[in-house]
Amino acid sequence: MSQVTLLDLEGLALNGLVVDVEIVDCGGGTPRRSRLRVKLADGKVVETECGLYERVVRSYLIMKKYVEFGKIISGKELSEEVIKSLKFDVE
Repeated sequence: MSQVTLLDLEGLALNGLVVDVEIVDCGGGTPRRSRLRVKLADGKVVETECGLYERVVRSYLIMKKYVEFGKIISGKELSEEVIKSLKFDVE
């Protein structure tokens, strides 16, 4: 399993190349640490490095949306009006 950055995963998701995203704990301890594990369209599985759970879960929620958008974007071109309407609240 290879390790990638969150930015890499976002690009793959927006291009319709991500099939599934999950949160995986990195072991016990305090503070809680987790990573994202992603299954790609070609069957490969990649992961991000471990990070604080609070940050990883926000990234997870964004990735889930990007996977949805990737299916739309890769299937047809979106109008500029639709793209401007896409907003995320990550705080």
